[in-house]
Amino acid sequence: MIGMALNQAEQKFLATYHLGRLATVGPDGGPQVKPVGFAYNDELGTIDIYGFNMAQSAKYRNVGRQPLVALEVDNPAGYGAEAQFLEIRGVAETVTGGAPPFPGGAAELIRIHPRRVLGLNLDPGRPGLQVRDMEAVV
Repeated sequence: MIGMALNQAEQKFLATYHLGRLATVGPDGGPQVKPVGFAYNDELGTIDIYGFNMAQSAKYRNVGRQPLVALEVDNPAGYGAEAQFLEIRGVAETVTGGAPPFPGGAAELIRIHPRRVLGLNLDPGRPGLQVRDMEAVV
C-alpha cells in the first residue's frame, strides 16, 4: 500500500515541527492520544512515527488491532489569524526493521498512509481551512 504525497505546503509544515499527537483506538474502543516524533517519508508518501520501545507501546498495539489513526501537528506560537495546524487521518501499519532517525530509537515504527488531510493557514496563497481526501495508490 503506497500513500499519496502531501503537497509542498504540508510537507514544509511537517519539516518545521517535530512533535505531533497521534490518536489511536484503544482496546475498549475509546481514543488514546500520545505525543510522538515523526518524519515524512517522501518515497512512500507516508508519515513514519518513531520512538523508544515502540513495540511495547500502547499505540503500537492499538494500530495492530485497529489501524485507523489521526496525527495532529500545530504551530504552538500561532493564535487567532496566525493559527496553523495539520491533521492527517489515515490507515496505519506497524513496520519492523526501520532505521530510526535518532540514536537509541526502536527499529519498529508506525507508518501512516494518509486518507484525509485538513490544514489551517499552511499556504499563504490559500488562507483558512483546506480539506482534501486522498485516494490510495497501490
